[in-house]
Amino acid sequence: MTRLAMWSHRLSMGWGKLRRLWLVAFAHRAVEEKLKRRRGACNRCGACCKLLFQCPAYDESDGSPKCLIYNDRPGVCGLFPLDERDLRERDIVLPEKKCGFFFSDAPPPVPKGGRRPRAIPVRLRFRPGDDEKRNGFRGRIPIFRAPLALLGAMLARPGSGGTPRRPS
Repeated sequence: MTRLAMWSHRLSMGWGKLRRLWLVAFAHRAVEEKLKRRRGACNRCGACCKLLFQCPAYDESDGSPKCLIYNDRPGVCGLFPLDERDLRERDIVLPEKKCGFFFSDAPPPVPKGGRRPRAIPVRLRFRPGDDEKRNGFRGRIPIFRAPLALLGAMLARPGSGGTPRRPS
């Protein structure tokens, strides 16, 4: 791979990280619309954890890829891939293994019970329980909530917010 191609791929993956972070923090309805087209399931290849840089919470030391903070992972991680662009970026990292997700404009298949599952709620919080009154949440002005969530997602150490905040 040439140097120019390498930098082009890095620029593409960096822009993709910022785009996903922005969408999850600010454009919840757009994310929900994108996820309606997503089909399939994760095949646990770990390629999404290696976009641009390897996530510090990603571990494959025993030969099996796993997330060390799976139950407390950021919203951006749990919603990947949002669209076809994300799959193209993922294919740069691991082209030899196909992603288990794909996108389709056809309506999703109806399960045997006849009811479709509800849409996945899209939320980005600093820590679980931050926005509950029992944990001291008094309400924030909505215009400040998204930038604070975005800043927290960029600066928070993985796994640092695993416990709900106790009221003082």
